[in-house]
Amino acid sequence: MLINTASGKIEASALGRTLMHEHLLIGLPGWQSDTRVPAPDFRNMVAACVDRVAELRDAGFSTMVDPCPSDLGRNVELIGEVAARTGFNIIFATGLYNERFGGSMYWTRMFGTNPDADRRLSDVFVREIEDGVPGTGLKPGILKIATALPPFSDYEKRVFRAAAMASLATGTPITTHTDGVLGEEQLDYLTAQGVPPARIVIGHCCGNSDHDYHMAIVNQGAFVGFDRFGMEHIRSDTDRVASLLALRRKNALGSVVISHDSACCWLGHFQPENYPPPINQPLRFTRVIAPLLGEAGVTKAEIEGLLVTNPRRYFGG
Repeated sequence: MLINTASGKIEASALGRTLMHEHLLIGLPGWQSDTRVPAPDFRNMVAACVDRVAELRDAGFSTMVDPCPSDLGRNVELIGEVAARTGFNIIFATGLYNERFGGSMYWTRMFGTNPDADRRLSDVFVREIEDGVPGTGLKPGILKIATALPPFSDYEKRVFRAAAMASLATGTPITTHTDGVLGEEQLDYLTAQGVPPARIVIGHCCGNSDHDYHMAIVNQGAFVGFDRFGMEHIRSDTDRVASLLALRRKNALGSVVISHDSACCWLGHFQPENYPPPINQPLRFTRVIAPLLGEAGVTKAEIEGLLVTNPRRYFGG
């Protein structure tokens, strides 16, 4: 199966080492209202992203997934230029974020006034995947959807339903955001709509220390995202490593994908003043985590499986 990237279609065999959840640019809805922050300079953001991607390329990576949904600052023009200047495979997303933090108001109103709004939203996703994002011609290669903390809201369920329809219509896989909970509910809902579990990544599972939670998702045939390495304010990387080793003891590393959820550029000023600098940089896994796993007996072949084989299986269908 061919995969849409910002540079055109590629075979799954061409993915190489892949980070499954990193961001070039992101911004919470309403960032424009903070007029204390200088307006973002497009050329400076491109330059910063090119430097970041070049560092990944020089470290042996070939592909990154930027799962920024359409309502969270996605800039397809920027993604396309960075891909063109670096020769890097960038798989970007179509989709919507959760009700709490995404740009939910438009579709909330649409769902309340249009009985066929689920189909309308699905058609938006399908047209971007098949025809390209208007004004760019670039085609998303993944669907991104999200929940916040419980409950799984009616709004979010309708977005999930639209994404499931788009996935079935186009063969495009789905990746999700969670707050470390509701992963099982997400998976149950998507598979009830007919989406094969092997085409689903339940994101941010590494934010939950419950091994049974991880295995419940793995046992249904989906992928678990260990995709926030370095986010120690949520959970320590020592605990994330322990969870990976527990999955290894169950022969489940083949169901894990790796990343950091780093962001190269932010729209507005996301972090509070004097907030500690982030350590979830996109080479942390290979530079810090992989050696820790090696000390615990994880082989180099198993590390490559996490970074190469598992993304290839997921995208290859």
